[in-house]
Amino acid sequence: MRFVQPNIFLYFFLLILGISGFFFAVIWPQAIGFYAFITFAAAGGLGVTLYIYHTKKNHRQLVCPIGSNCNAVITSRYSKFLGVPLEYWGMFYYSIIFITYIILIFAPFLFSKFFLSGLVMFTATAFLFSLYLLFVQGFLLRQWCIWCLLSATLSIGIFIVSLASVDFVVAFLADIIIIIQAIHSLGFILGIGGATATLFLFFKFLHDLDINESESQILKGISELVWFGLALTLISQFAFYIVSAKTLAFSGPFLAQTIALFMVAISNAVLMIIFAPFLAMIPFNEITEEHRYSPLKSLKKPFFLIGAIALSSWYFSFLMNYSPEYELIVLFSVYIIVIIISVGTALFLEKSISKAKI
Repeated sequence: MRFVQPNIFLYFFLLILGISGFFFAVIWPQAIGFYAFITFAAAGGLGVTLYIYHTKKNHRQLVCPIGSNCNAVITSRYSKFLGVPLEYWGMFYYSIIFITYIILIFAPFLFSKFFLSGLVMFTATAFLFSLYLLFVQGFLLRQWCIWCLLSATLSIGIFIVSLASVDFVVAFLADIIIIIQAIHSLGFILGIGGATATLFLFFKFLHDLDINESESQILKGISELVWFGLALTLISQFAFYIVSAKTLAFSGPFLAQTIALFMVAISNAVLMIIFAPFLAMIPFNEITEEHRYSPLKSLKKPFFLIGAIALSSWYFSFLMNYSPEYELIVLFSVYIIVIIISVGTALFLEKSISKAKI
């Protein structure tokens, strides 16, 4: 893993920190659990904005491992709002959210319901601004910054979870539960369909035991569809939980599905950030002397393993939609077995391809 830049470890730490609060919401399926979730997400977002601030202050380049130009994004003419750099706005926003929800956890009596409604409006403003910044990256700059994407994801998550503290929002989500179910199904269709298509195309492109740059770009393009499907699935998953937290907190299939979806998110992020930039250079075949001694050879086996975990986690989470109400420990054990079988199959395929002859 010597090809991995040191700041990527910080990135994954902040990603895991930001989403780990969900398990507090499971332990306490009341307001305090949701507040803890938001606190962890705000801590992750604050870490992201502090890192961007530190990088710009020290005049360093914010290198993007996925082949985009993070530095161009954070120094563009869209990197300021009302003349103030966006990282300052981000530090202000996440600090306010972090401090406020910490107080709500330990002294909820200090704030009225009117204040909570105003707090939701505050997070809604950040949510809309995050959507605007995603539009800027995707359509105006046509460059993606993984740090900005992480911040936007956490901001959107904070808004969605904050809705749990507003009674009429919970009632509204309950009224549109059919629409949420449709979004959930669409997310799985796009996610599993994209992941499966990527798998078939990957092995088709490997007919000559090599992935060229053009084929690599096709696989990256399909992966964007997978991310969109994952976003729809996770958003609808949170919506389900907000509506029926006290029931779903003890539902084995729902919790197992959520764990598997988090594994999909993390493994897809690893594939996109660590492996995708080198996909066209990884020597998948070791017959030639050039490939046998390539320094990128060390990425081949982990690539197969992470890909197997991502794909099997997608299918396992989908099947949890139809699972009977077994205990979480039982379903989690089944999930581990599925992962082990998938990893074993991936290792077998990797070894077979490495020794194949053109």
